[in-house]
Amino acid sequence: MKVRMACLCMMMSTAFVAHAQENTQDNLQGNGQTQSQQAGKWEEGFSGSAMLLFGVTQSNSQADSGDDTIGSLDEDGEKQTEGFVFPIASSDLSYTFTGGNHQVFIGTSNADIALGRPHLQVGYGQHIDQVGTIKLSYIPGLISSTTWQDPFLVGSKRHETDRTIKGARLQFSEILDTGLGLEFAAGKNEIDDELSGSQYSSQVQSQLDREGDLYYGELYYVTPVTETALIRSSFSYLRNQANGDAMASNQYTGQIALFQRYQQSTLTLSLKYQYAKFDESHPLFDKVQENDAVGLLATYTYDDIFGWQGVGVGVLAGFTEHLSNIDFYQYESWILGTGIRYVF
Repeated sequence: MKVRMACLCMMMSTAFVAHAQENTQDNLQGNGQTQSQQAGKWEEGFSGSAMLLFGVTQSNSQADSGDDTIGSLDEDGEKQTEGFVFPIASSDLSYTFTGGNHQVFIGTSNADIALGRPHLQVGYGQHIDQVGTIKLSYIPGLISSTTWQDPFLVGSKRHETDRTIKGARLQFSEILDTGLGLEFAAGKNEIDDELSGSQYSSQVQSQLDREGDLYYGELYYVTPVTETALIRSSFSYLRNQANGDAMASNQYTGQIALFQRYQQSTLTLSLKYQYAKFDESHPLFDKVQENDAVGLLATYTYDDIFGWQGVGVGVLAGFTEHLSNIDFYQYESWILGTGIRYVF
């Protein structure tokens, strides 16, 4: 599967919200079963979900979307509006062993936390009473996204190439029966045809190499506000150890989300701030890149629509403003979408 990078930038926040909704659902309404009915953390046997997500995005990013031909690196990016269909968004299958505290799973990660985009992952989870829930998973890189072979190509048509990320992640949630959670991940960013700076010297090309290693860590806390409302606050750090020194960066993100549960529906409002600083001066712009981003996202989901057990629908709307001291990397993007989900 291939998805546009501009679309993924917004879907990352969307998926985060879906993940947090799942992780906090028990706090809001319980899991629908008493301890006598369910011995452990999860219901024994097979379970899962399937979701179809579709909608429209718009972005004026020069680095990952925009016109395929540009006359200058100083040009403002043209707004590009694209429809998207993501047929396996938030889809997964798991099997829980006898006792309800051991589980294997496969599917797309709602969090997209590990490396900031949808991933297919395979993993194992274990719940330990009064300790917490631990999950370890592998991301094989089967879902790819598209980006430019050379974002800086001027006067000729820019061509798309595939970007894949492979890695592993460790999640530790509900630590000591509290709302505290941790996540760590490490991965490798691979681009099929990395040709950044192809019109310049080999030294410049090496400085602009986007491939490399990624390391991620997050600390979050879930705070009950009322019996039906929660606040999830988080801070995360991403080290992008790109091969090119001008592309390597440290990224810091703070995010807060409010979850309000109603009888059959959930409203989520999320605010995110992100800051990134790069290691070395950009050879084409003669300055060290620094970026700031603010994102807003609202989602509304409705369960068991028309009385159909396990069938739900949702709508979402989001906006991101990405600022940079280098105009080439400044852009705005928004997303409108809807989806249908079946849980079994």
